Amino acid sequence: MLVSLFKWLQETDLSSYIRSSVYAYPVLLSLHMVALAFLGGMILVTDLRLLGLGMRSYSVAEVVNGLRVPKRFGFVFAATCGALMFGSKAEQYLHNPWFWAKVTLLVLVAVNYLIFRRSIYNTAVELDRAEQIPGRAKLAGGLSLLLWIGVACAARGPATIKDIMHSMVDPSGDFLFKSVQEIADEHGIREKAPETDAEWEDVRQRVAVLLEAPSLLVAEGRMAARPKDRSKNPQVENEPEEVQKLLDADRPSFIRHARRLHDAAAVAMKAVDAKDKDALFHALDGIDKACESCHLHYWYPKDNRAREAAKEDGIVE
Repeated sequence: MLVSLFKWLQETDLSSYIRSSVYAYPVLLSLHMVALAFLGGMILVTDLRLLGLGMRSYSVAEVVNGLRVPKRFGFVFAATCGALMFGSKAEQYLHNPWFWAKVTLLVLVAVNYLIFRRSIYNTAVELDRAEQIPGRAKLAGGLSLLLWIGVACAARGPATIKDIMHSMVDPSGDFLFKSVQEIADEHGIREKAPETDAEWEDVRQRVAVLLEAPSLLVAEGRMAARPKDRSKNPQVENEPEEVQKLLDADRPSFIRHARRLHDAAAVAMKAVDAKDKDALFHALDGIDKACESCHLHYWYPKDNRAREAAKEDGIVE
């Protein structure tokens, strides 16, 4: 029942338009983020005042009552944009545990408000008459703050493929490619390679990262990138939703690409074990080809110059 409902929602004309439009989703996302920042700031101010940790120059009633209408506006605006984005990818969210965690926390936020609405939020003037902020007010503010922090964490969710590439694969690859190379300068051609045990150990650690990364990249439910991670060169690079579409269309192919990186890293690790700089140099070529083959298929398939260079190197046919 739920699957059918989500599928129907995703296939409505409005959802299909948002998903396929070049501008609709990015605009909605931008408005959603602005509304959340606006709402989050006011919630933070309110909760800190209830806790007695901020805005002490204003009474509790001034903060609570003064921000009530703007908070409602910010919530409705953020929720509307979020609902429209959700509808465009409803089936995808159905299997996302972080989405359901976020929904659960939002329900708890509503429950927290309903519990303390009469005793705290609708009687803020009475709180100012007390010599100290009552414990129930601090409890309401503390719970609200914790729940909204949880919502923010759940909204971000687990690391994406792009996160893993930027934080693990790319830095390790760059280090390895610089560790073994032929350098041509005014002094002629010379080789750079690890020499000491410490230098070989540094190389080993970087290769180990490339051995482990593929299993992280292909983890079930791993997203390509966040919608806000827009391409800096859309004429050449795919947008996150385009990459995700390719991944969803043929997941076994992506697993094979990841396996190719793992196998190339395994060859490099053997070269490190033997402290064989020549073998490592050739192994790094295999790592480079494995990465470029994947990137050409998913991230920048429209880069004709890169594709022609890859054909010359035998990376793609």
